Amino acid sequence: MRKLGIGIRTTAWILTVLVAAGTAGTYAAQHQAEAAENETEAPTQQESTIEALKRQVDSLQNQLEEVRRQLQALQAQQEEAQRKTEQERLKQAAAAAAAAAAQGGETEGVKTGTSFVSGTRMQPQLNPEISVTGNMFGIAGNHENERASIGEWEVDVQSYLDPFSRMHLVLAKPEGESLDIEEGYVTWLNLRGGITLTLGRKRQQFGVLNRWHPHAYDQADAPLVLQESFGEEGLKGTGVSLDWLMPQLWADTNELTVEVMNGDNEVAFAGEDWQHPSFLARLKSYWDLGSDSYLEIGLNGLHGKADPDGRLDHDFQAVDFTYNWYPAGRELYRDFTLRGMVLRSVLDREAMSARTAWGGYVYGQFKFTPHWITGLRFDRVDDQREDAHHYWGVSPYVTFWQSEFVRLRAQGSYRNDNLFGVDRRLLLQLTVAAGPHKHETY
Repeated sequence: MRKLGIGIRTTAWILTVLVAAGTAGTYAAQHQAEAAENETEAPTQQESTIEALKRQVDSLQNQLEEVRRQLQALQAQQEEAQRKTEQERLKQAAAAAAAAAAQGGETEGVKTGTSFVSGTRMQPQLNPEISVTGNMFGIAGNHENERASIGEWEVDVQSYLDPFSRMHLVLAKPEGESLDIEEGYVTWLNLRGGITLTLGRKRQQFGVLNRWHPHAYDQADAPLVLQESFGEEGLKGTGVSLDWLMPQLWADTNELTVEVMNGDNEVAFAGEDWQHPSFLARLKSYWDLGSDSYLEIGLNGLHGKADPDGRLDHDFQAVDFTYNWYPAGRELYRDFTLRGMVLRSVLDREAMSARTAWGGYVYGQFKFTPHWITGLRFDRVDDQREDAHHYWGVSPYVTFWQSEFVRLRAQGSYRNDNLFGVDRRLLLQLTVAAGPHKHETY
């Protein structure tokens, strides 16, 4: 029984081994077959993958080329925009320089990095600046009836001709008179040595106020000594004027003005057609007294002929001064000006000794708000032809600036004449302005 049992177990073990071996062989065969099949399919799959990768690389290269073309186009657009922006900046700089100089003072050269060729690309800036000013009055007094006067209207035309010169034309229409060329001249700027040259007709630089137009006066009328010396229209002439900005010597700024004109003033001279020209010289010195004030003093000399034959001389000497106080940072709200002149006239007369006459004015005015100014002027004058005639006057006034375009003023006037008695007068003034140049005081 033991032997039989061993044999059965042995036989079962052998059968188990045989079954396992057969199963393993079958599995190995199947695995080899699958491996062989896989080895057959592998080249085909690899080739497909490589082709797909190639297609992706080609697509990426095409996209990269497109991006590169777009970047090049964008860069070209940016360069073109920068070029146009630089051109516009240069145009604006040139226009701003021309406009700044035309509002009051001279303009230093603007360095744009390019040389001036022409203004064909600046057509708007080539148009001249045109302004219109009206100066109207209401008048009442002891020696005349109450009346209204349109005063004087002016058309002002200014333009820079090129970076080196500019022109100025003023057409004036006083009440009761025909239209006249008040001023018309060309100025060459910033010549060598600090020289400025002007040719044409202009109000002459005798003192400070004679250069101003009537609508720009601080009072409703010119000081009496200027009216006595040169008439209500002031001293004007046609000729040449030279201004020299001198080196800094005894003052912070020194300037010499020399003018040769035709001498046709109907009150002071008798020149006509350049037969007897007049000669003027003015030396102006300026000092800064601090951050809030300055002082300016001028020495003036003027010579001309008083008769058509040119035998009688008429000479003027004058000293003028201006003191101005304006607190820094509050100059729009507070301002004080003190201005005056002392004038001496020497006139040759037929069969008589020369007549020496003196005259002068002084006034002070105070701005106490941005719109309101009050002041007082004193005048003292000798008649330049009559030995025994002289007069003096006092003029209080108040000015209201409604805006930079509209100004209203009320001025009282008391005048005491040793021959004609006392004259009291009230002047109401309305001044209007349109355009870029308003109430210019030069």
